Amino acid sequence: MEYQILQFYNYLDYPAARKERIEKLLSDFKEKGIFLESFLSKGYRGVVFRGSYKGKTVAIKVLRSDVEKKNPIEKECRILEFLEKTLKTENPAPCLFICRKEFLVMEFIEGVTFSSAILEYNPKEVIKEALKSCYLLDKVGVEHSEIKGEKHLIFDGKRVRIIDFESAKFKELPRNLLQFVGYHLIRNEKLLEKLKISREELKKIIEIYKQDREKGFHTLTNLFA
Repeated sequence: MEYQILQFYNYLDYPAARKERIEKLLSDFKEKGIFLESFLSKGYRGVVFRGSYKGKTVAIKVLRSDVEKKNPIEKECRILEFLEKTLKTENPAPCLFICRKEFLVMEFIEGVTFSSAILEYNPKEVIKEALKSCYLLDKVGVEHSEIKGEKHLIFDGKRVRIIDFESAKFKELPRNLLQFVGYHLIRNEKLLEKLKISREELKKIIEIYKQDREKGFHTLTNLFA
């Protein structure tokens, strides 16, 4: 048991596991009322814990000790703050609670992945919500960069939320919706057969979207009405 507890806290300074940094982070968490509950995952730039903050379930992302490039935590904070301010209640990203140089605390999104959601819920409704979330990011100039990834699209029962913005960037013409359609729809022949929608039809609408995003978005959502 003691070994498991040690391993849990060592993730705070993964992979170096330096005692000084771990103790400093735990002190900061205690001061701010952040409580760690479980280890969730480790990525290329950060490790993620589930915890609580002011009675809310939160995700706590901590900077890895071996990151050498420009601090991705600070960049992710800027993007999350921008999305919250710009999109307000429509924001598909997690709400940000605390942003520091070495960690951030944000809303924990409860739900199921997109591929599970289209099996458990009305697939057309789930797809429309995913299209809307991707379109909103495109509209305000933020490219997630990993929309094709399975774990980044979470259906919470009402909306498709998008998580993990550490690889995101500001861009004049983001391709979130195009990536979603290409990887999650056009490549899924069984799903399209079930919905009686052809790949050719989707490809035509993609071309419309490239020329006129608003028109292309509405044409796409009407397809799944």
